[in-house]
Amino acid sequence: MHDTLRIRVIKGLTRQIRRSRKPVTVLFTDIQDSTKYWDRHGDTQGRLMLDQHHRLVFPIITRFHGKVLKTMGDGVMASFKVPDDAVRAAIGIQQRLAQQRARDTWSCPNVRIGIHTGTAIVEGKDIFGDVVNVASRVERHGAGDEILVSASTAAKLEQTVFDLVKKRSFTPKGKQRPLAVYRCRWKDHPSLIGAIPPRSFVPVIGRQKVNVVVHLIASLGISYLLYLIYLRHVIADAEGLALLTLEAQSILNIHPAALVAAIVAAAAVLVVARAKTVPYFILRLIKAGFGFCLAFLVFHLPATYLPLEAGPKWNEAIFWSRNLFVEVLADNTSARQQPSPGSPIVRTVDAGTLLLLADVHTQDGLTWIKVLIGKQRYGWVPRVLAAKIGAPEKRLLTPAYRFYFRYRDLYALLVGAAGFIWGFLNFRIRPA
Repeated sequence: MHDTLRIRVIKGLTRQIRRSRKPVTVLFTDIQDSTKYWDRHGDTQGRLMLDQHHRLVFPIITRFHGKVLKTMGDGVMASFKVPDDAVRAAIGIQQRLAQQRARDTWSCPNVRIGIHTGTAIVEGKDIFGDVVNVASRVERHGAGDEILVSASTAAKLEQTVFDLVKKRSFTPKGKQRPLAVYRCRWKDHPSLIGAIPPRSFVPVIGRQKVNVVVHLIASLGISYLLYLIYLRHVIADAEGLALLTLEAQSILNIHPAALVAAIVAAAAVLVVARAKTVPYFILRLIKAGFGFCLAFLVFHLPATYLPLEAGPKWNEAIFWSRNLFVEVLADNTSARQQPSPGSPIVRTVDAGTLLLLADVHTQDGLTWIKVLIGKQRYGWVPRVLAAKIGAPEKRLLTPAYRFYFRYRDLYALLVGAAGFIWGFLNFRIRPA
């Protein structure tokens, strides 16, 4: 029984592995004499040199449709679907490194690059198979500033376009047949890096990407929280803006701020999660937003929900709304033409909508609230629906209230602004 199950599992895995086999081109980079560099300049300068290599190389690999699969010591492993893209990326890398060395000779390394094309097992963000081993062997037979491609890659390229010349043949470890390699004379190739800024984009991988996504979600979340606490009251207090939000809601059947916030948040998180590089300034803003979120919440939550009195003006209002508000508590709440259950429905609103209160009327035991629903148009909403057989009492509107912006709110925003500045100024790039 156990042998039968084992055979079934193996057969299933074998089928899955076979389906994962795809043609792929693998590119390896390796820094020449990196050990000597670390020994001569120390760990800190060695790590900075390696980080600069990654920051120069990653954007070029991405630009030519490649995927950075992993970093291994002082090198990078990347994959490409099209061999031409792999060679163009290699040329771009050497051009970028040569350009950087002309500016700063001591910190920019000499790199050798090896490329091989074959069939590999592609699983998620990694690849397996002989193509990886052969690509690594090709790279090791190169010298600093060289680009070597295997015969299988060269066969899929136009050799005159990439100026390939046969260098030598060697027998890779574990192989019986020799492998021919070709050298790409990239120094005479037209520039491929003119549209790739060397420093404006920062590579983000692994834990860095997780940190960026978490900080971004926190920044977007605090933005929506500020809307709920403050901005929506300011909007609702201005009759023209309040009507605009109502019109948008009637079309979309959802509170517009919630819809916009959800779309922006989902799009932003998706873009960052999939991005290989992010503009440096955007990263600083995301960190600054996280700083605002943290500082604001640390101050605002205890100031609002604990019985604190930090000064004589702590709870004194600086600004207050001209109108009284009621907030809708249930979706599909109907506003009627007259304060009567049988009156025609003139508008339907959803939970979370702020409405301007115009009048209050009590009839047949129900308290009706007159609210603004359009330009010079009003509707009546019962504050509470009475209990019926099989249905409990249901509150539709909050009690009427006026919005007050107090000194404690001002202090919370100022503390949040200090957190924003702290996050912006103290942003640090993790080594790539």
